Amino acid sequence: MSYVIDLDAERREVQYPDGIPVKFGGEQFIFPAELPAEALDPVLSDDLDLVGLLGEVIDSADGDAGVAEVVAALFRRPSLPRKFLAAIRETYGILLGDQHEEFLKKRPFIGDYVRLTTGLIKVYGVELGKLFRSADSSASDSQTSSPTSPASTESTPDVSGFVPDNPDSSDSAD
Repeated sequence: MSYVIDLDAERREVQYPDGIPVKFGGEQFIFPAELPAEALDPVLSDDLDLVGLLGEVIDSADGDAGVAEVVAALFRRPSLPRKFLAAIRETYGILLGDQHEEFLKKRPFIGDYVRLTTGLIKVYGVELGKLFRSADSSASDSQTSSPTSPASTESTPDVSGFVPDNPDSSDSAD
């Protein structure tokens, strides 16, 4: 039997069997090889309401939000920056576990969080914008867009656990 999605397939743990090593402040911190779903909970919490903020900004500008609309929405939520930073710290607490206190002792700057988050997004292959994109969205005609799948069907996709539809597959359940 062939599967479109095989959650038992080799995961990122194969590439990073001991976790994802990150050097910071002269020390090494190990992040989990796979992004735990619970790590997004603090950022997506109802208390933080980033989705509500995004909706408010889009609604106030009829879908064409600019800097003024974003700033106005932020001023209506003066506690948001502090809550957002707390959510980021909580997310890193989930990811680092017992290492989190040691990580915080290194006193990461906002830029450190930005660079680390950007790097982890690339390794984990998760972008919040893609998580919330509607199912009917289509590819952009922009010159800066890039293909979302390999040009050849011969290679294995980068998405962990994905098995392309292959009618010639002879996989069978044991």
